Amino acid sequence: MNIPLYPTPRSLSLQDGFATVPESLTVSGAPRGLLPTIPGLAGVDAESGWIRLAIDGQGPREAGGEAYRLAVTATGVEIAARTATGLRWGLATLVQLLRAFPSQLPCLLIEDAPAFAERGFMLDISRDRVPTMATLHDLVDRMAGLKLNHLQLYTEHTFAYVGHEAVWRNADPLTPSEMRSLDSYAAARGVALSANQNSFGHFERWLCHPHYAPLGEVEAPWLYPAWGHSWQEPSTLCPLDPGSLSLVEDLFSQLFPCCSGPYANIGGDEPLDLGEGRSREACTERGRGRVFSEYLGKVLHAAQRLGKRPQFWCDPHPNEDDSLPSDLTVLVWGYGQEEDFATRLTAHAAAGREVWVAPGTGNWQSYTGRTAVRYGNLSRAATQGAAAGAVGYLNTEWGDLGHRQQWPLALFGMADGAQAAWSGGGAFDAEAAGLHALGSAALGTWLAELGRPDELIPGGIGSVIFLDGNIAWSNEVDPAAIPAWREVAEKLAGLEASLPAVGGLFEEECRLAAAMGRFAADRAVARRQGAAVETQRAFKTRLAPLCADYRRLWLARSRYGGLQESYQKMKSLAG
Repeated sequence: MNIPLYPTPRSLSLQDGFATVPESLTVSGAPRGLLPTIPGLAGVDAESGWIRLAIDGQGPREAGGEAYRLAVTATGVEIAARTATGLRWGLATLVQLLRAFPSQLPCLLIEDAPAFAERGFMLDISRDRVPTMATLHDLVDRMAGLKLNHLQLYTEHTFAYVGHEAVWRNADPLTPSEMRSLDSYAAARGVALSANQNSFGHFERWLCHPHYAPLGEVEAPWLYPAWGHSWQEPSTLCPLDPGSLSLVEDLFSQLFPCCSGPYANIGGDEPLDLGEGRSREACTERGRGRVFSEYLGKVLHAAQRLGKRPQFWCDPHPNEDDSLPSDLTVLVWGYGQEEDFATRLTAHAAAGREVWVAPGTGNWQSYTGRTAVRYGNLSRAATQGAAAGAVGYLNTEWGDLGHRQQWPLALFGMADGAQAAWSGGGAFDAEAAGLHALGSAALGTWLAELGRPDELIPGGIGSVIFLDGNIAWSNEVDPAAIPAWREVAEKLAGLEASLPAVGGLFEEECRLAAAMGRFAADRAVARRQGAAVETQRAFKTRLAPLCADYRRLWLARSRYGGLQESYQKMKSLAG
């Protein structure tokens, strides 16, 4: 018998028989306040419940405060754990069992505990899309149902900082009261909300304003050789300017008290401008790594003064040198199928620093998701992280180039990350992920297939379907690739036709994801055939209803601020 649990338990053994589920669930032994915070469980307290909970130090076989033991017998369900947290995860597993077997549960015994103590999800809210509070509450509920316990919202300019209104005025940011409300909601469900505010690079949304431009490392756009000599807007704070640290300290002092999680992500990734302007002489004399480490040390101490344990993003080509302080947590990030997490994990662990792995869902710069990339990346992060003794596993959902991926892809990728973080490996199950993240096993299977067509054409960091669709009609093309692109388009057309009828926003969003992918693939074929002006005009006409759906579905889950910027990027598909 298939028992579709996600994440999969460490040990599950089937027993003889079944337990008939009563119409009204009764629960005994629940710690005060626990039951109302278990998403999907409509159970009431009773002296002798059909679901019997016990905090028992000898109960679970597995070690740790999050371990639990769940037994289904003919007379009901027994869950034992050492802590209320363990009971919470046991009840989350029971909710999944009831979702899969609503009338009769198979008798079984589960012994379970997580591979990583910190199992997180990070959502980018700084690339145009800022979710509504209802969307964020729903996200927390789904996280708790997947046994995730750590949430970050990646922030560059989308928190309503007092005194900095010029930066966030049109972004519809989260307000301090909203962040505190989300923090309370998450904490009640076993999810710690940790502050996240970049403090070095990725400040382009600030440095474009006259008031903040003097704090930049450079004052004008420049050519960055590592990315094909692409133009880069000023994006990095000058580490030698006292005003940079003063600005960061102000941001921290406003955001950090709104998030009760013990950690605070201070960023530090991709300071592309460093050494290209005002700090060039210092970087030449003392070394770029020393300048980076000294500045980051000041930033982390600012976080510590506010009672937080600072984290920073460790780039694949590290910026720091051996002077970096040891009292911070290193987030070793990377998003490829063959990503090397181990080298950076080993180096920082040897220096006495706490290490986490930070892989990704593979959804950004994509309309359809990237299934093979996600599976490979999440699995490598888990196995290499566990081998290096990593404390945490932070799965990331970025929004590069306008956050144009649809919401079901984010939830689906989050579920796979929960599987890797709890189990310490792969064993991904699209049906189980779909059932417990989206309410439909069939939709999970469909989404996994939706992320496959771009595997037919070799690509880079993003989906080739997405990237080709966002370059000009006149760009150089290889006509020999037309058969492969036609196959991609045919597969996407077949997926459009086979979308499960689940109803509601999920179905509409998935339909748009497939339609956008197919549009881009058809455009790629036409582009390689030397499309005439009439053909290009026809594609513009075809894009119009997709753009209308894009706007409508955006506003169903996200705030208006940022929509116009993302929408303009969407329209660029027409050329």
